[in-house]
Amino acid sequence: MCKKRHSSHRINLFCSLCAAMLICAFSACSQEHGPVWHPRCALPRSPHPPRKIDWSRENIYLLLIDRFHNGDSSNDSGNHPASHQPYDPALQNEQALKTYQGGDLQGVIDKLDYLQGLGVSTIWLSPVFDNSDSDFMGWWPYHGYHPIDFYRVDEHFGNMALLKQLVDKAHGRGMKVILDMIYNHVAPEHPWVVDQKLWEGAGYKHWFHPHSGVDGSTSIQDWQDQEQLENRELNGLPDLAQENPHVYNFLLDVSKFWIVETNCDGFRLDAVKHISPAFWQKICADLHAFAGDDFLLLGEVFAGETEYVDRYENLGFNALFDIPMYYTINRVFAQGGAMPLLSGQIEQNLSAFQEVLLSQVIDNHDVARFSYWAKTDVPSKMRLATAFAFAQPGIPMLYYGNEVALEGAAATHEQSGAGQDYLNRLPMPWQRVYGADSALVRYTRQVLHLRHAHAALRSPNLLEVYQDYGVYAFIKYTAQEALLLIFSNAATREKRTILLPRGIFAATSSWRELFTNEIYRSKNDSLQVDLAPYAVLMLSTMDRWRPNMLIGKPWRCAFTPRISGDMKWIPFRYDGEARNVAVAGDFNGWSAVQNRMARSDAGTWEISLPLKKGRYRYKLVIDGQRWIFDPVARESELDPYGDKNAVVVVE
Repeated sequence: MCKKRHSSHRINLFCSLCAAMLICAFSACSQEHGPVWHPRCALPRSPHPPRKIDWSRENIYLLLIDRFHNGDSSNDSGNHPASHQPYDPALQNEQALKTYQGGDLQGVIDKLDYLQGLGVSTIWLSPVFDNSDSDFMGWWPYHGYHPIDFYRVDEHFGNMALLKQLVDKAHGRGMKVILDMIYNHVAPEHPWVVDQKLWEGAGYKHWFHPHSGVDGSTSIQDWQDQEQLENRELNGLPDLAQENPHVYNFLLDVSKFWIVETNCDGFRLDAVKHISPAFWQKICADLHAFAGDDFLLLGEVFAGETEYVDRYENLGFNALFDIPMYYTINRVFAQGGAMPLLSGQIEQNLSAFQEVLLSQVIDNHDVARFSYWAKTDVPSKMRLATAFAFAQPGIPMLYYGNEVALEGAAATHEQSGAGQDYLNRLPMPWQRVYGADSALVRYTRQVLHLRHAHAALRSPNLLEVYQDYGVYAFIKYTAQEALLLIFSNAATREKRTILLPRGIFAATSSWRELFTNEIYRSKNDSLQVDLAPYAVLMLSTMDRWRPNMLIGKPWRCAFTPRISGDMKWIPFRYDGEARNVAVAGDFNGWSAVQNRMARSDAGTWEISLPLKKGRYRYKLVIDGQRWIFDPVARESELDPYGDKNAVVVVE
């Protein structure tokens, strides 16, 4: 059975364990691997009956507990008064966002009606682990990712009884709850690290990869080096050595403990690319053996390259976040990129992923909010992004505040390089949910409920029927249902003729628009549409059709080189010597091959691209290998690697 912990002070966390460890530091404990972990949960199987869950039917909602809703103000300051400094937009005291803001588990319970009404079926809670009672470089661990006691709920959030109550109440509504598990690191102030009696005496230093504790010498320096990603520290956070069998036993025991204690439905697994694939393969197998195959293991491989994410497909995860599609959705709908980027990413996904579900993301707690990149017409652009993400197969996800297009900032300051994640984690503005942004909330609710109601939206079956620079249309279908989805990314009104595949639908057909119930009619397999700015149409066929004729049909359609009324042709040129030159940036998914320049009669390299009003980062790619700053660019900003991106501003 799992032994419950009753101590009320963190000083007692390791008392009995550490005494035993010190006595046996050089006897029963291994000098090579450090102290042996004695499990608190020795059950061979979870006591909770495994649930059959079709995760492709779920809508996930990520909430940062501290920023969602304050249900109990008595725990706002936790164990340290300085940990809570209320944020007040009127005072512009943004630095307060580096402290706890009062959200807690009671607040989540209080908002279950809202979440269920929105169409959320699975709640992803940010980490509940007990965090350190001090700040780290000026930041308090309100986010939950600095664990110091893996067996307790942080006092700012509540306690284990409250967490159990939340899970039970969610289950009573048919909803699921997944917890955020941290296997990569511990808090910088963890006793195993800072107490020399534990670090040296008990041998906990063997539980970690090299740790400086005084400078950044043991942190990741080269983010393209996989060995560093797996064996160095994330910005100074002590990095657990998962290859150590005692560490593995500890992490497996922690996982079992939370499954048994809470009856949760799955784990979101943090920092997957920072841990060896061998670890993931083993722990995924062990957790599924313990809790059942449908216990969700949702891996975060934070990388923009499909090929990189695909390396982790066959390790036992039920699902992986589709970070490449996140970037594509952001570039197209927030930053005005061309629609073919979406088609290209869909093609990559269909080719790469066969054994795992993908979770579509509009934004999350680690990136700049969608609204920051969108700048203007933010609610309209958010409608497009939400409808597209929730029309993809897999497990689409909302980040709290998406439903009101909550403001954000660059995750890293464009000029200084200083971290600004806290500006993308504003408290949930409940007054806007029921007031100024209620229309966007209602639209989001429609999208989520439509996805529940229409299997075709969840289906992987897709047939493109039209794409140009600003408009994209495709059919989603099952054997029982066909939906025609049309997206216009233009700020202008656009008219298009959509040609439907011959012989599948009646030559003259009626279509019902799911948002408005308006009736559209196609004639001779042709549908005329007059699209409002940033339009989304979801049309359901009302007549008999032939689904069997779609089997084996090529899913892609030809590209029509037509720009929308809000685009301009923007010239790029390069005067240097090269065999070939391409321009790569926000507008093409940073592809080094998609937009190659042509050499003019004057010897310069030139290309013109259709861009909307906005601000775009880019580089020139010389000979397919050398990425350089455009020497004639008028503006620049720092890139993530200490160099500069060129910036073009389209007025």
